[in-house]
Formats: sequence, structure tokens, C-alpha cells
Amino acid sequence: LIVYIQVGGSLSGLLHAIVFKHLGHNVHVLERSPQYLLRSQAAGLRAGPDVSKFIDKYVKLDESNSMWMASQLLETVDVDGGVISSFPPTDVMLLTTWSLLYDLLKTNLLKVEATLPVTYETGKIVRDVKYHGNEITVAYSDATTKISNVLRADLVIAADGGHSTVRTTVLPDLRPKYAGFVTWRGVVPETSVPEATRQALRKKTLMFRTATGYTVSYYVPSETGSVEPGDCQFIWIWYEKLEENTKEFQETFTDVDSQKHFTTIPRGKVSPKVWERKRELGTALSKPFSELIQKTTSPFVSAIRDCSSANAVFHDGKLVLVGDAFSLFRPHAAMSLNQASKQALGLAEVFQGKTTLQEWEEKSIHYAKATNALSNGYGEYCFTGKVPTSLSNVNSKIKPGEQAK
Repeated sequence: LIVYIQVGGSLSGLLHAIVFKHLGHNVHVLERSPQYLLRSQAAGLRAGPDVSKFIDKYVKLDESNSMWMASQLLETVDVDGGVISSFPPTDVMLLTTWSLLYDLLKTNLLKVEATLPVTYETGKIVRDVKYHGNEITVAYSDATTKISNVLRADLVIAADGGHSTVRTTVLPDLRPKYAGFVTWRGVVPETSVPEATRQALRKKTLMFRTATGYTVSYYVPSETGSVEPGDCQFIWIWYEKLEENTKEFQETFTDVDSQKHFTTIPRGKVSPKVWERKRELGTALSKPFSELIQKTTSPFVSAIRDCSSANAVFHDGKLVLVGDAFSLFRPHAAMSLNQASKQALGLAEVFQGKTTLQEWEEKSIHYAKATNALSNGYGEYCFTGKVPTSLSNVNSKIKPGEQAK
């Protein structure tokens, strides 16, 4: 089997590439973005249960490699940093960084083993995917040389993110819709803030509500994987409602070079004027968050969009959509990577003959619907403080209608 994986966000593609490598198939990865650009848009992430299951099965970390930090509680704080309510997650949250997981998965994929070689190319822009009955072709060009090429495959896995090019070839009318809010994100070394702030933020997830959104912080390992106190990092996210057809939105998504961006302005490209205005507003946040924002030197900002496909399998099973290319969630529940991991583990069972592609698709659709409802429920709680019924249905510790102070 010749498998070509179009990679956009990279992690989803790496997960699936590893699966098919282990199954003994010829894997060819086409990555649109150079690695530096991927890293410039990356921060922390949550490793859900299926991510952990995937790592245990395919990567097998030794006991000395601790790349996760556990967070068992989400605390809501007031402007002085005092805890006003606690919100238990359905499971202990394992937190890490995008870079740590990316490096781990890519190293695992490319290490030499007694299987077919893996081809991993960057700067390759997929232009079209066509079905020819007995095979599927992928047309792409090199981002630098502009030279075009066509590859033939038995299976194409579209893992090219929420704005998937491959998806548009089968679902041209399905486009991510703006969810009405943006996220500002940044990373701050633990040693950059006072000890009192470290104590307030360590080993927990902290949230502070504003008039138009909320902020949240995570405690994650260092970029070298150290979990020792003093080596770790704080990652913050500032969710803020913002109308798309406003001057502020247009200014926010115009970078330092006057280039307009549709989804994300990466690190190093945010307009200094826009960031300075945001930093000033940050002084009114709860003290721990205010300090994190003042210490942030290279933030990035994203317009949040979502969409979901009614199908994951196309062209008689020769094209499948996975990860954000299949269903793009709002980020409140931080479960996008878990979706990709679940799909990768499921496809392994399909190609081992343990289940069918139709059953895999049905499970993918069911999971996407449930996770979308969960994430939107978390979003409603975080924005308003009121627990919707959709959220209480999946967490018995939470009563519907509860109102935060």
C-alpha cells in the first residue's frame, strides 16, 4: 500500500504516518509549511486519553522521559488572584508543548527501522487530488522552485488542517466559519515572574473572566522536556469576543509588514502597535495574568473558526479526512489532538482487518459531534460562568445552571 499524507498542522499527519509506517506501508508525507513557521504558531496542548494511548503503543517513552504536566483542577480567580470557584475536568489533564510532541513524533517517524522508508517533504503545496478508479493522484508544487509534480497513491490521508485544501476537492462548499472570538497566546519562562506568581500558577489551570472573554493559563514542561520547578513555562491564552467586520479586527489581523492574515498572525509578525494596546488592556486583568502578559515578548493571535464534515471517507475509501481537516473544534476543551489520535488508532485496526472503514467513519462522526458539543459547552461556561446542560451531561460533578461568582 502506498500512502500519501498531506500534512497541514503536522501533528495529525505525523500520527497517521507513524501508524502506516508500523503497518509496513510506503509512506510519503507532504508538508506545506517550513518547520520554523509551524513553531511560530505553536504553544501548549492537552494530551487526551487517546494521545496517551497512542504514545504508549507506538512511541514507548522510557520512564526518565517526562514530557507531561498534570493539571487536576481549573480554578477561577478574581482580579486580585483569589480563588472564587473550582471546576473539575472529566479527566486529569496532561499538558505539554507542541514542540515537544512534534519533535517526539517526527523523530519516531524518521528513525531507521526494518520497514519501508518514509519520505517526509516540506514546502510542498498540494494543488489538487483526483480519483481515477483504481488509484488516486496528488498534484503539488514546490513552494520555492514552483516546480510541479504528481504522485500516485492507493490511499490519501488528508491531515492538512481546518482550512484543508484536500477537503475542498470533495466538499467545496464546506468552509470554516468565524466563531465570534479571537485568542491571543504567549509563553513565559517560569523564572521570568515573581515567586508569588509562580506559586499561584504552578500545577493547575487558572482562569479569569473579563467583560468580553476570559484568560486561562497552563503550566507545561520546558522546551527541553524538563519538568523540574524553575525550568518549566507558563502558557497563557486570552479569549476575546470580537466582531469580524470591525476596524479593530482588521487592525489585529494586519501584521508588522502590513500583510493581512485570515486565521493566525505568527510569533514575530504581530503589529507592535496592536500588541502594545493589548498589553495596556492586560494591566486590568487578574494579577497573575497581568504579569504573564507584561513578560511576553513574542505573542501570536488567531481568529477562531469551526466546521465539521458529515463524512470522513471519499472516493471508495481511497481518501479519508482526519483531524481538523475532518472536524475543526473550537479550542475550549483542547481535544483536537485527541480526535486525530483516536482516528489514527482506529485506522490501524481497519488496515489490520479488525474493523471496517465504514465503522471507523461512523465512530469518527459520533466522536466529532460529541466533542464539538463538549467544547462549545466549555466555551459557554468559560465566557459566561453558567454551566449548560450539554456540559453537565458529560461530567457528573457539574450541575446544570450553576453560576460562577
